[in-house]
Amino acid sequence: MRDLIKFFSIFTFSQKKEFAFILVIIMIGAVLESIGIGAILPLISVLGDPDFLLQHSEFLFVAGKIGIHSHRDFMLAGTVSLIILYFVKNMYIAWEIYIQRRTAMKYQIFYSKEIMATYLAKSYSFHLNHNTAQLLRNVNSGAQVIFNNMFMPICYLVSELATIVAIWFMLVLVDAFTAIIVVGLMIIVILLIIRSFRKKVVRQGSIQNEASVDYLKWINQGLGAIKETKILRRESFFLMRFNEGYRKYAKALQEYGLLADLPRVIIEMLVVVGLLLLIIVKILMGNQSTDIIPLLGLLAMAAFRLMPSANRIVSCYNTVKNQMPFFNEIYDILLNIKERSIHPVAIIPDYKEEKLDFNKGLRIQHLSFHYPDGVDKILDDVSFSIPKGTFVGIVGPSGAGKTTFVDILLGLLPPTCGSIMCDDKNIMTDIRSWQGNLAYVPQDIYLLDCSIRENIALGVPVDDIDDNLLKRVLEMAELSDFVYSLTDGVDTFVGERGVKLSGGQRQRIGIARALYQKPEILILDEATSALDNETEKAITETILKFKGNITIIAIAHRVSTLAECDFKLLFENGKVSII
Repeated sequence: MRDLIKFFSIFTFSQKKEFAFILVIIMIGAVLESIGIGAILPLISVLGDPDFLLQHSEFLFVAGKIGIHSHRDFMLAGTVSLIILYFVKNMYIAWEIYIQRRTAMKYQIFYSKEIMATYLAKSYSFHLNHNTAQLLRNVNSGAQVIFNNMFMPICYLVSELATIVAIWFMLVLVDAFTAIIVVGLMIIVILLIIRSFRKKVVRQGSIQNEASVDYLKWINQGLGAIKETKILRRESFFLMRFNEGYRKYAKALQEYGLLADLPRVIIEMLVVVGLLLLIIVKILMGNQSTDIIPLLGLLAMAAFRLMPSANRIVSCYNTVKNQMPFFNEIYDILLNIKERSIHPVAIIPDYKEEKLDFNKGLRIQHLSFHYPDGVDKILDDVSFSIPKGTFVGIVGPSGAGKTTFVDILLGLLPPTCGSIMCDDKNIMTDIRSWQGNLAYVPQDIYLLDCSIRENIALGVPVDDIDDNLLKRVLEMAELSDFVYSLTDGVDTFVGERGVKLSGGQRQRIGIARALYQKPEILILDEATSALDNETEKAITETILKFKGNITIIAIAHRVSTLAECDFKLLFENGKVSII
């Protein structure tokens, strides 16, 4: 019950009202199930009594009004009526299942989107501290687990419990003693099975939860670094690590599957044995066989319906318990989604064209930074200025804070103290408008598995791409000759991560992507360090053509890359000096 309360705590009042409607539908379905089974007894009783109409004049009178005058006609009419009842009942049950599935699908789509939005809205530092495989699993499986593996089983659980109660009331009306014995036995069996399997089911869920992240991590890492993996001949290493993680996952899944299948065998055996023992008890109590046969038919029908119900109750309960470790892991995210649903707020701001005014330059004032879990300052009281239109080189040993400074400048990390002023405005007061001035070219350009056109205009809907601007930036990045020599031109697909292109071509696409944003400031983070000298020289010459028109801030280790810069900033021991 505690888990059930926690599960429904993630939903809004309006969502709970929708679930209440589903509950009403389930209750009506349970009543129809009991009526369907209860209608069997009268039919069986009448079948064994050819003189039924003669002995019950009231039935004979009503039957005569609708043209039924013989026992044979009465039996045919009763059988046809029962067929119609079962058709209507099962059509209703099918509609009930459709409503449940449709609701589950609607909210699965909604929560998948919201979980993805949550991670996209998280800070850069959050992503630095979380494994991509875990986030991928949560986005991919979070909503599916909630609605396919928890919400639907809970619906089935409630449905089967309601059906058992309805059938029990029907049995009480027929034979109270039998009803108490049958349902009492079933309740004891269900509780014993649930109590015996509960801890094992939860433990297997925890193992699955951890192992799924582990094997996804090794898939990402093994296939993500396939070039290095093959060159170093480490295929067997990644295969071994993947296999270790997946073996744990599969073993936990198999053990859970066994725990899910065993109750059906146990319940079937106990119900059938209990039914046969009940017949023995009835005979020993002096009941005639003619009295037992109709009851036996009803009990057989009830058992036929109750056995799957009992098994499904145990199965659904185990499924929910099995998924609770994963549910608990993403519980805070789900509560956050609930709050956003109650008080709508856009966690991902809309893209806007506005740019922060940039007419004079940048002033870095007493800037310091250290990571929340770190003690040493990466940057310590740093101050300097960058006039607009200058080409500034950033140099220094590894770990000196160069990339950290660039991440702060990009608005990805908030400074521990101090500020970066764009003209006279602190960039942290309006990050989105500040970022409108920026374009960034990293060392490793991430290319999507789509066309050159889409990669340059990254994130712009295909129909909204400005082809005149695209043509211009291709020329500025000196890519025109290469691109238009291709059969499909700008519509050429580059392959996953740009595997069909050379390193220099990928970097030029990165530069073209940056220029497509029409930036005021171009930031280069070791953008040419992975290239050969000739290619680096060519791309550096391309970048120098923007000098004076765009403020260029470049991190580089090679002196040749920064030979034409206006001045250099040396980062060392958390301090910055101009050289």
